[in-house]
Formats: sequence, structure tokens, C-alpha cells
Amino acid sequence: MYGMWDMRESAEGLTVAKGFGLIEDSDGSPLSDWDSRGYYNCDCQEIPIRVNAEAAHAAFEAAGVEHWEWRGFVAFDAGDIRGLKIARQISNKLAGYPILDDDRLSELEWDNACEMIADQYTLPTGIEPGDVINKMPEVPHCSNCSSCDVEDAMECLGYRKCRDCDEWLKVDKSGVLCWDCTEGFAEGDCECLSVYVDTLKHSGSYASVAEVKVMMRACARCSRARYPYRMAA
Repeated sequence: MYGMWDMRESAEGLTVAKGFGLIEDSDGSPLSDWDSRGYYNCDCQEIPIRVNAEAAHAAFEAAGVEHWEWRGFVAFDAGDIRGLKIARQISNKLAGYPILDDDRLSELEWDNACEMIADQYTLPTGIEPGDVINKMPEVPHCSNCSSCDVEDAMECLGYRKCRDCDEWLKVDKSGVLCWDCTEGFAEGDCECLSVYVDTLKHSGSYASVAEVKVMMRACARCSRARYPYRMAA
């Protein structure tokens, strides 16, 4: 990608005495560095890049070898024999397996999945993204490539969405309405459903559409407005 003259020219402005080197990645290309300010890939591509870059920099840092980012790659002091040894060790590891730190990979995938769920869903009080992920068959580590079966996971936690909105309800059956949506069925300024909702709140329960319609049929005002032919009959 870049010639030796580019590296030599860049090295002239650095403190290293004999230039610098790059690390060979598993595909033969230089090992990429990672910068949170530059994010161009899917999560499933970006996270391994970050893991390997962090591990490489940490190895050089622990040995006291100068290291830095150069044109998007991990660079090190090639004049230091310790740096050359570490670079070879990293390349050999990557040739056999493309990830340098599985624990860090799992940690970042988990954090990314939690952030993705928190961004895409409004969870009920007391439920954290991690609670939802624990009920999924696998961690949805990529917002572009992974499926995110939040509704199935929430059902395992005892929650289902309101039939008419996105509010999560602690119920054991589908098709129920939240309290706001229940009141939304009211005709005009009739207060029959408001009274009904107060009763539901007191008991901590929710109504189905069928149950709401039963209440409306029992109200003379709502019944005349919504079921005029029934009254006429």
C-alpha cells in the first residue's frame, strides 16, 4: 500500500533511531490501528480491529517499546530488538487465529449490544439491556448484521408490548392495552373509561380490546355513539 520511501520520510520526524516497522495481519496486510474518531465499518468488523490494535499497543507499552499510529496502521520502533520480537509474536498469533484477546472481544460485543438495545428500545423501569440480552440465544454484537429478538426476550421476562403503542406491559398475554391507549377509546368527554382505568391502575392490571368494548357497551353514552345500529335494534 505504501512504499519504503514513505516510511523513511515519516521516520525522519520521529524519535526512533532506525525507522519503524508495521505488523503483518492475518491476511498479509499491515495491522490496522483503531481510532474512535474514525468509524467506517460494521460493528462486527470494527470491534476486532479495535481489539487487535489495543492488544498490540499494550504489548509494546509493557515492553517499553515506542509505538504509534501511522496512516491507520500500528507502527513500532523497528530499531528496538524487543519491538521486532513482539511484532513477530503478534503476527504469528494472528496467522493462527484472527483475534488477539477473546475476553476483550466479548466485553466490547456485550457493551455494543447493550448500547444498541438502549438506543433502539425504551425498556420498562427495572429492566436493563443486559437482562434482555441474557434471554437471547446469542449476543447481537452488530447493529447491521445481527438479529435482535427483543420482543421474544422481553416475553421471557414477562413483558409484552401494548397492542396500540410501544409501551411494555407486565402481562402474561398478548393483545392488551396500556392505560393511556385504553382511555383513548373513550367517546368524546365521557368518563366511563377513565373510571375503568383507575380501577385497572389500582389492581395493576390491563384490559384487552374486547374487555374495553364490553365496558363501552355498558355505558349508555358510549354505546349510542359507537353502536348506533345496536341501539336502534
